[in-house]
Amino acid sequence: MTMALESMEGNDRLEARLRPPEPTNFGLYGRPTIIHTPRTLTQVRALLATPEQFNRTATDPGTRLVTVAGDGVSAPTTVELSTESSLAKAAGAVNVDRFKMACVGGRFGGVTRSLDVPTSAPALTGAHLGTNGVVELFDTNTCALKLVGDRVKFARESNCGRCVPCREGSKQLVDLLREIYDGSYEASKLRELTRVIRESSVCEFGQAAPRPITTALNEFESEIAAHAEGRCPSGTCNRGS
Repeated sequence: MTMALESMEGNDRLEARLRPPEPTNFGLYGRPTIIHTPRTLTQVRALLATPEQFNRTATDPGTRLVTVAGDGVSAPTTVELSTESSLAKAAGAVNVDRFKMACVGGRFGGVTRSLDVPTSAPALTGAHLGTNGVVELFDTNTCALKLVGDRVKFARESNCGRCVPCREGSKQLVDLLREIYDGSYEASKLRELTRVIRESSVCEFGQAAPRPITTALNEFESEIAAHAEGRCPSGTCNRGS
């Protein structure tokens, strides 16, 4: 969030700001700033247009915009659903064969087999999934280890470098995942490192970056561990890739 402010101010090196102070007190050019997503502005428009029909609570806007993309999806599709609807209904907006898993919540979303989760923020958080409204679908040709490995590499290459847990932790995660291909799988080290990164990073980037790994370990640990034996159960990634 605060890196967006750094970019708007034209700074060459984009780093997350330490908080407090919050952007609402000291934001763009030192002035109080409120940062909203297009989803928030869409909800405000609906509220002003038909307040009597706007079904919401203090924590639930009533509907959620969900963008579905991934394998077999010719073009990303965005649908608006009641927050009581499940992710499966969003996925039903596209036709995907041989569904295996989904990454819910963007680049650092949670990996899951099940889409029987309501789209409300509390339900998504409770299922250890992301809440930013993106559902990526993957078919049986997708290797779980390669999928999370690509996400961790992105974290290593794209973090701002300000805090040690994210900067160094993402490098160590890449190394640990690489070691699986080399025959060494240490689940306890992976889980502990992801915990430290999640709990110690300064901003949302580092806090969310470990999520694909932790959720994939919960859902696909046997597939990930098989690579230490030289096998890719999906049959799609090469040893050392």
